[in-house]
Amino acid sequence: MTIDATTTFSSPGIEKIRNRWVETDSMAGVGIDPDIDKIPPEIWGEIGLEGDTADAIFLFNKMVIDATVDHAVDFKVNSNFFQGELGRKALATTFAYLKEEYPAVLRVCDGKFADVGHTADKIAEEVFGELDADAVLLNPYLGFDAIRPFTDWKDKLSILCVNTSNPSASEVQGLPLAGGVPLWRHILELGLSDWNYNQNVVPVLSATHASNLEGIRDEIGDVPVVLAGVGSQGGDLGVSVPHCLDDSGYGLMISASRAILYPEREPGESLGDASRRAVVNLKQAINNAKGNV
Repeated sequence: MTIDATTTFSSPGIEKIRNRWVETDSMAGVGIDPDIDKIPPEIWGEIGLEGDTADAIFLFNKMVIDATVDHAVDFKVNSNFFQGELGRKALATTFAYLKEEYPAVLRVCDGKFADVGHTADKIAEEVFGELDADAVLLNPYLGFDAIRPFTDWKDKLSILCVNTSNPSASEVQGLPLAGGVPLWRHILELGLSDWNYNQNVVPVLSATHASNLEGIRDEIGDVPVVLAGVGSQGGDLGVSVPHCLDDSGYGLMISASRAILYPEREPGESLGDASRRAVVNLKQAINNAKGNV
């Protein structure tokens, strides 16, 4: 089966993304990757002596979320930064806060999960059932049996890491198949056709391999694209964004984490104000690249 590029992809998660694009005029997202060693002193001071690590992580996340939400399409919470009992507690409270306070914003659990079917079932139950995330990042290179436990949740999004931005990605993802087609394009086609029976699959593509994005919309239709590798990894918005815009003038989710969580502050600037400034800068940079089309 091949992708029909005229298909309009629609599911509750995709509609949430499209609504958010219009409401915020933004394609920026915020990665929540809390490093306990980088949580600023004012957070520890606010939780006091009775607080614990879970309280500090949650308060830090909350401060960033509240400061940036007006400009964010999604919050991509990296579960790998929430280790141990207190870390899992902070993960749960962060997702609960997002659901209660900002239900219109896409809640993404970033774990890049992949495992055999019965294990994937348990992961999907935790991510979609207990945390109630709207979407999850998955590694598709184990094949469909590792993905189906997630795509079966038809009201949730499965975001497949098809072409990633890490330096050695091409060693695997770029391997040529018969006819010279790279492996990642085969995975992209499978993900958006055979595996997409609930129209709830979204691909990750890479801004660090901008030549791979030429003509991509003619191949994949109007499905949203998560664009990785912008910023510190060297992806150029001016080159990559124009290739990925859909007919509405949007089409992308582009997250930053460290630049927003740990911004360099101006004199007297609060963490919240610095994080807001950082996400506004990302939003404007994306829109400037969009405006060049």
